[in-house]
Amino acid sequence: MQCMDEETTRDEGYRILYDRFTLTIFTSICRHVSNKQDAEDLLVEVFLAAFSNEALSSLPAERQLAWLRSIARNKVIDHYRHIAVLNLLPIEQALQMEDTALSPEQYVEQQESYELLYVALERLSPLQREMLWLRYTKSLRFCEIAGILGKSEVALRQLYSRTLRQLRGIYQQTEGGK
Repeated sequence: MQCMDEETTRDEGYRILYDRFTLTIFTSICRHVSNKQDAEDLLVEVFLAAFSNEALSSLPAERQLAWLRSIARNKVIDHYRHIAVLNLLPIEQALQMEDTALSPEQYVEQQESYELLYVALERLSPLQREMLWLRYTKSLRFCEIAGILGKSEVALRQLYSRTLRQLRGIYQQTEGGK
């Protein structure tokens, strides 16, 4: 029951915050964004950020307003950065960028592929995993990795080649066993 009371209190706090500052923040956003729909979208983003900040409700009203204005300013800047990127790109490329968002089905498939990859990586030796981690996560060159692992660059390249073949085989076996 106490959990329900806390949730009700929190929701009431959000409503009060929204009611108190919506007009002020919306007016501020409208000064910088000419399209009313964009301004409304940015307003929603500002208050979503506010609702995810639990500490905001404990601040005095003037600090809440300052925080909201700061978030609104950042959202407007991000909005114009996004527009600038789209304006600099040829329309075909901009449309392609929007099309790259994954559908829910594609997202699930991608997650399943990642899970298979993690299973395959676990079957590699610690040395092989460390080499791949240094190469792909840290973006190190072979000569740097060789120095870290105490191997010659030639030996490391051979290990790398064998590791990728082994990983590909493990991945294909795992994927075939689905």
